[in-house]
Amino acid sequence: MKSLSIRMKFLLVTSSLLAFCIAVYLLVAATAIRKDKTNLVFDYNRSLVENLATEIDLLLKSSADKMQLLAYIQGSRPENLDSLLNQLVGENSEIFWISKSDNFEVVSQHLYQDDGYLEVYELNQNIIGETLASSVPFEKIQQKGEAVWSVKVDNGPPLLGFGKNVVFEDQAGRKFQQFALLTFLKTDRLLKSMESVRNHDLFVMTEEGQVLLDSNSGRLQIGAVSQIFSQIKDQPLRTNVMEIELEGQKLLSGSSKAFQKKISVVSLVSESQAFAVVDKLVRRSLHIAAILGFLAFFAAYGFSKSLTKPLETLVNGMKSVAMGKLDTRIHIHSGDEISVLATSFNHMISDLEQSRSQLEDINRDLEGKVKERTRQLEKQNQAVKSAQEALLRTTRLAAVGEIAGRAAHEVLNPLTSILSRVQKVKNRLEKRENGELRLLGDISGAWTEDFEKGGFEELVENWKRPSEVMKEQTLWDEDISNLKLVQQSLSREWADLIQDTQFLISESERINRIVQSMRGLSIVKSEKAVHDINSLVEEAVNVMADYASKDDVVISLKPSGGRVSVSADKDEFLQSLTNLIRNSVQAIVARRSSLSEGTDFQGEIELEIKERAEAVVVKISDNGCGITEENQARLFDSHFTTKTRQEGTGLGLNISRRFIRAVGGDIELLHSAPGVGSSFLVNLPKVANNKQGKVSA
Repeated sequence: MKSLSIRMKFLLVTSSLLAFCIAVYLLVAATAIRKDKTNLVFDYNRSLVENLATEIDLLLKSSADKMQLLAYIQGSRPENLDSLLNQLVGENSEIFWISKSDNFEVVSQHLYQDDGYLEVYELNQNIIGETLASSVPFEKIQQKGEAVWSVKVDNGPPLLGFGKNVVFEDQAGRKFQQFALLTFLKTDRLLKSMESVRNHDLFVMTEEGQVLLDSNSGRLQIGAVSQIFSQIKDQPLRTNVMEIELEGQKLLSGSSKAFQKKISVVSLVSESQAFAVVDKLVRRSLHIAAILGFLAFFAAYGFSKSLTKPLETLVNGMKSVAMGKLDTRIHIHSGDEISVLATSFNHMISDLEQSRSQLEDINRDLEGKVKERTRQLEKQNQAVKSAQEALLRTTRLAAVGEIAGRAAHEVLNPLTSILSRVQKVKNRLEKRENGELRLLGDISGAWTEDFEKGGFEELVENWKRPSEVMKEQTLWDEDISNLKLVQQSLSREWADLIQDTQFLISESERINRIVQSMRGLSIVKSEKAVHDINSLVEEAVNVMADYASKDDVVISLKPSGGRVSVSADKDEFLQSLTNLIRNSVQAIVARRSSLSEGTDFQGEIELEIKERAEAVVVKISDNGCGITEENQARLFDSHFTTKTRQEGTGLGLNISRRFIRAVGGDIELLHSAPGVGSSFLVNLPKVANNKQGKVSA
């Protein structure tokens, strides 16, 4: 792959940096603008719903006051009731219609109507009366004392119904009269305020979620209304703003409660409409950034050309010199470091040309001397060969011993280095444990104690207390400073451990190379044959019977039902099985020695042969001392042993498993528990019973 030139690298780097900076700027700017715009929309929503809620409050409270006064007038029954009603309602009142119901079932008396309002909308008085009467929620008025509802009139304006339960009691508190006053209010002023707002949907609803008024004449998103109502109905605050998501579209909304929180005013606007200006600004910014990027790229291209042209001249001159043209000279007059480099290069080439001329003269003189020296060496080589043959014969017998001693010496050196380095690491870690770990324990203990006393507040309060060690600082500053010191110390220790580990790996690789060079001396050849597994196991039991009887250990065998053939090296299999039996005997002796005198204990080893579909399993179980969980993980490691040097070397199980695996089987620990005993499984693949003779290794 052809490498890029310096000019292209310069252009790529500058272009990438410019594009990255522009992208980061646009991202940050767009995020900040969208955040500010969101807050602005929320503030605007809050202002809209609060203003509209105030208007509704004024309208309903004014109507409620007039209805209260009207109820008093109705109770006193004056002769000039119509005159008092006209004075009470007034010409510019928002009240359009007033009725009365004595039984909370039907309208029993019509009290007032705005004739001018009927004429403006060309409405029939009788039809309006029937429509208004059919919309009254008498049951709600009677139960809750008052109610607000929406009234839809064909070919007429939307109205608000407002009903109030009026009860008169005597001085003893006994009810002697009850009726409902029904008032229908004009919504022209409210609708005008709502429809003057662009891009926002405004609607008014009751505490039950019924929509009273909306700014888009019935095109309200019912799903959004239900979702918003479910979120604001239990809100304790008068005014709230929120984000909702409806059918994959994000909406920004605001709500405010009016008339003793019985009426809710909601403003709704889609995020796409709210951020249309922001998206347009981002697109324009992208266009401007693209133009600036192209201009910057062309400027960088021109600058890079003036920068790399002297370098191209220098490179061409070096290529000519590499081809052997030492008379090449480079002429660069840029007045910068490259010009100085070209001058130095010319001096170097001149010196090189002189040196080559001198070397050619010296080589001609050396050629004659070399020929003369070669003739002398040929004579000396004949004598050396004779001496070497004699020396080879005298040292051949000592070669093996010398190789073994050298190998031992070579292995001992890296082992000594490894032991020294491990001891050094151990000492350093013990020192660390007494320092940083104790400091971490003190800090953790103090925090836990404070938290258990008073919770997080107590812990924070103690952090604010002044430190007794670090003046003018708090306990929190002291703890953080100590934690930073521990972190720095552990970082240095981690670096030291990496270096020590690399040293140990290097020395271990040395040992591996030494051992690999001696592998040819330790090749074990195996000769497999087909045998009956029952006979092999029985022979192993017979071999170990005397050894077990000396320690009062009973060995029992449960053979399989018939002949089961396996392919194995007999000697290696016997060595593996007898090694497992010997380990069981030693485990039983160890358990017996741990028991008190006079305890009746019989050591037992049981061997059981089980035939499976593709293999045969020999299970060896004992009631010895068992193996700890920690030692079970290292059981088959080479040179691992819990015995004394006289009892074992730690190679038995490792070599036994290697022998069994060489014929396609395996040895595994089934289970073991301290003070109970252990069980091992020896798995071997079966062969057909009619196969006889040797099997190639």
